[in-house]
This record gives sequence, C-alpha cells and structure tokens, in this order.
Amino acid sequence: MTACCRQALAASAMLWAAAALAGPPVTITFRNRDATADAVYLPSGSNEASTYANAEPKPAARVPKSGSDAYVVTSRLNPDVNFAHVRYRIGNRQCLFGTSFVNLPKPGGYKVPQWKQSAKGSGGAVCSATITSTHLDSHAWSVEFVMQ
Repeated sequence: MTACCRQALAASAMLWAAAALAGPPVTITFRNRDATADAVYLPSGSNEASTYANAEPKPAARVPKSGSDAYVVTSRLNPDVNFAHVRYRIGNRQCLFGTSFVNLPKPGGYKVPQWKQSAKGSGGAVCSATITSTHLDSHAWSVEFVMQ
C-alpha cells in the first residue's frame, strides 16, 4: 500500500471514530421578538467559541427584527455529553442562553438522560429558553431561545 493510500485510510478511520464519539445533536432556534431592532450574535469565551465551532450551519451574525435563525450543534467530545452556549445583544440588552445534555451513569450500569436549558438577561432584556423536544433513543433534542 502506498503512503498516500495509508494516509487516506488513516484520515478516514479518524473521521469514523470522531463520528462514533459525537454527542447527540441539539437543534437551536433563536427568535428575535423585538419589532424594532436586529439581534447581534456575540460569541465570547471558550464555551461559546466551542458552540460556534460545532454548529452547522454557523449561527447568523445578525437576526432581523421579528426574525429567527436555526442551527444544529453537535459535540465531538463524548457520546454522552453535549452543550451549547450562545449570546445575543440588541442595543444595551443582552441574553446568554445555554442548553446541555448528559447521560448520567447510575449504580447498576444503566444511564439516565438529562436535558437542561437556561436563559439569563441583562440591561432589561427578557430572555427565555424552552426545550421543545427530546428523543429517548438518540438523545437528540431541540431548544428555542427567545429574546425580547
């Protein structure tokens, strides 16, 4: 086998291994409920940078007034863990949203899936996070983040 073929085979094996380790995907829908201004996506810090790196498609830099954006975030670290942290700003108002999944091991060898969401506002922002669906077989989930 030539060196080129060995490299291609090794790269292919690494991609398959990474896919096997991927955590369950989270589908994020961000809704800008402000009727007067666009929301600006502002990743800051390592968790938000990781979310951006693992998102497909990438979150829109601006979400128009009364508009929305949707994307999927998949962790590449562990099949039992995934998270997403995003930050949006409208003027002086800011929302920090989060969601996470962990498949917690319990005594006896079984695991219990747990999904969480959070929303924290500042500057007078009204922020909400709602998990809209979960799938017990794949552990994939959907969450809606709303900013007003």
